[in-house]
Amino acid sequence: MAKLWCMGEALIDFVPVLAPDGGHAYAPRCGGSPFNAAKAAALSGAKVGFLGALSTDLFGEMLAAELARYGIDTRQAPRLTAPTTLAFVDLQAGEPRYAFFNEGTATRMIAPDPAAFAPAPGDVVEFGSISLIDLPGADRIAAFAETIAGRAMIAIDPNARPGMTPALAVWRQRIARILAVADIVRLSVEDLAALAPDTTTAHFAANLIAQGAGLVVVTKGAEGAEAWTAHAHVTVPGFRVAVVDTVGAGDTLMGSLLAQLALGGHTQSGALGALSAEGLVAMLTHAVAAASLNCMASGCAPPTPEAVAAFLQARATTT
Repeated sequence: MAKLWCMGEALIDFVPVLAPDGGHAYAPRCGGSPFNAAKAAALSGAKVGFLGALSTDLFGEMLAAELARYGIDTRQAPRLTAPTTLAFVDLQAGEPRYAFFNEGTATRMIAPDPAAFAPAPGDVVEFGSISLIDLPGADRIAAFAETIAGRAMIAIDPNARPGMTPALAVWRQRIARILAVADIVRLSVEDLAALAPDTTTAHFAANLIAQGAGLVVVTKGAEGAEAWTAHAHVTVPGFRVAVVDTVGAGDTLMGSLLAQLALGGHTQSGALGALSAEGLVAMLTHAVAAASLNCMASGCAPPTPEAVAAFLQARATTT
């Protein structure tokens, strides 16, 4: 079975909770976009490894232990003495807002060595989120992606954070470098607005397919998602659910989708182009359902395949 490797930040989200005295407090939760995607993929039954840097501080130990609980391989995740990235989450506005503390962290100090990475045929390396914002790590990760392209399938989920990206034009250029070698691209409509505000989803996807991407997925929140390959274009609707918050929904969708592709043998050379429209609809529907279930819990809480199957079965019997 092909293995999924997730490259990027592992951080601690401090989420708002009610304090015993009735006031407001923050509770630490393990997080980070690639970290969350790794957990979602592992829960879906895929073989998963984490390539992001983990601090040796107490938060890094929490993150390493969480990955171990999910059976995720961390043998190639560098352990650095630099501190863990911290993020405080505000949910009062409906959509989560973040305050990141990333100065001098393990995420920023990572220096991945492509010569030390030996993927097997069909392996996928996923990149994205705040690890691609701050120097020097962001440029090092982009160079790593360019160097291993051809030896592994490249996937990217930009997970744009314009509010914490001081040089947006430079960030766009860095993301474009990875998009140029990417096989699988997942982005939200918010990501597209940050990357190419004057471009339609269809035009952006067509350009990526023309430059070599095998699969492009654009997610639209409660409205569902669209996907393109060289031979297919499909749309799947969203699901109406009681939303607790949307933290980690996109990460859960990405991890679920990558797991399905790996488990189905679709990450081998040329396999993405052979995906049928029907098969793509089934996988994307499963991934959207997983993201919907995630939104029904607090924080990033990816579901099991059994939970997704039960959710879809229940929806089928009520329509």
